[in-house]
Amino acid sequence: MKNNLSTGIDIVSVNRIKEILISSKRERFLKKIFSSNEIKEAKSRQNEAQFFSGRFAAKEAVRKATSTPENSSKLTFKSIEIFNYDSGKPGVDLKNDSVVDISISHDGNYAVAFCVVQ
Repeated sequence: MKNNLSTGIDIVSVNRIKEILISSKRERFLKKIFSSNEIKEAKSRQNEAQFFSGRFAAKEAVRKATSTPENSSKLTFKSIEIFNYDSGKPGVDLKNDSVVDISISHDGNYAVAFCVVQ
């Protein structure tokens, strides 16, 4: 029986993202990586750098879980949208039939994300 599950994990330094957000690269970074919904959501958050760090880690984890040796064309960051359900649990919209479960955590200067794709 073939396993139809793939996993991905990523860790991001919050300070690294904070430095980008206060630099001249901010707008280019946000437009390249995040959807308009994600950018809008960040405005309601107390710690913008922590929020974007978690979302960036989540997108990287999803990219890792969905890539295969045969599929060198990974998903783009913007084609992966991270959102929160009403319960607060993060979710993933890939605009396809994949079922993705994601978890994001922050501690100090790091954000980590782990995902399972079916």
